[in-house]
Amino acid sequence: MKVGAVGLGNRAAHVFFELKKINPNYSLVAFVDPQPIGKKFAEEKNIFPNKEFSSLEEMLNKENLDLLIVGSPNHLYLEHIQRGLEAGVTIFAEKPIVANEEQTWKLAELIKKYGKDKVLVGLVLRYSKHARSIRKLMKEDALGKIISLEASEHIMPWHGGFFMRNWRRKTSYSGGFILEKCCHDLDFYSMIVGCRPTKVASFGGRNAFVAAQSPALHGEIDLDVYQEYNLKGWESKEQVFDSDADIVDHQVAIIEYENGATLAFHTNMKVPDEFRRFAIIGTKGMVEGDFVRGYLTAHNSHTGKKIFDENFGAAFQQGTKGHYGADQLMLTDINNHFLNQSTNSLPVGVVDCMEAGLVAMKIDESRETNQIIDLTDIWKKLDNYNLQND
Repeated sequence: MKVGAVGLGNRAAHVFFELKKINPNYSLVAFVDPQPIGKKFAEEKNIFPNKEFSSLEEMLNKENLDLLIVGSPNHLYLEHIQRGLEAGVTIFAEKPIVANEEQTWKLAELIKKYGKDKVLVGLVLRYSKHARSIRKLMKEDALGKIISLEASEHIMPWHGGFFMRNWRRKTSYSGGFILEKCCHDLDFYSMIVGCRPTKVASFGGRNAFVAAQSPALHGEIDLDVYQEYNLKGWESKEQVFDSDADIVDHQVAIIEYENGATLAFHTNMKVPDEFRRFAIIGTKGMVEGDFVRGYLTAHNSHTGKKIFDENFGAAFQQGTKGHYGADQLMLTDINNHFLNQSTNSLPVGVVDCMEAGLVAMKIDESRETNQIIDLTDIWKKLDNYNLQND
């Protein structure tokens, strides 16, 4: 099966490598990327394609692809997805698939025309062992009605330094930090609650990665940690604390869902002991866990008895197991889907990704306008496309 990539970064190269381990019949035959950051990894894994094209149109015209991996910067996703759909190719697109609300509605038109089964998305948390175990607990009614949640996604300083230097530092390219980094989480908790958000409020800013907070001003000489993940690619810079970034480095959001459940979410990109922790509290039980540390426990609300206790392994102990092992689980399911051409087995789809993106955008709108944002009209507009029933 012939695979092409537009945007051959480390993520796209890693996705294909894991896919090929699952099914050796996939071949990465061609790519489009003027600065392929994933080249080194692909060459090390002996998967680097021998054909390079200067445009996606040329690659699609000359190669009879079975699958197109879209790993380009976020603001280019819509154009690249459109070209792939017009060529009749099935697409695997990394989140968040669009960079702004205007692109969301254009993508909705494309999905309405070509079908949601043609675009597979990389929202990996729904594939995780944590998600599978929580879905099982919910199916057994161990949690009851979900009342409230608290959650976080924090990243280490080297990762924050990467954001300050990479193209993701510009909202016009990435769509903003919470869209680019946290749409995984927003989608995951919508899955848990089982319905859409109705109101969001948010606060945040950029207060850590600023010139006045440079460690150099406080006697620190070794600043190499902020250059640790130094992938020099398209639109990359060297500056960290004096970066030209316009994204936030910390943000909190409060979300109310259609069923009355609430979520308090916190993200920060300069946390030395990072965690991606959550607590989900229902009428019958509570489940808490941490994707980074690997643990997941659940307790009965009435007796306090522990009803589930598992550790799937800490992220730093998993080596190359991307996203806490969820990458392998996701690509196994996607391979099965691709062979069977059925979306029934997939726990997340392109419409879910669009919804998570819209929530992220409205969270940022709340932060920027200092207002509570009602999402009722957004969902009415999306529902007019009738994508869930197609």
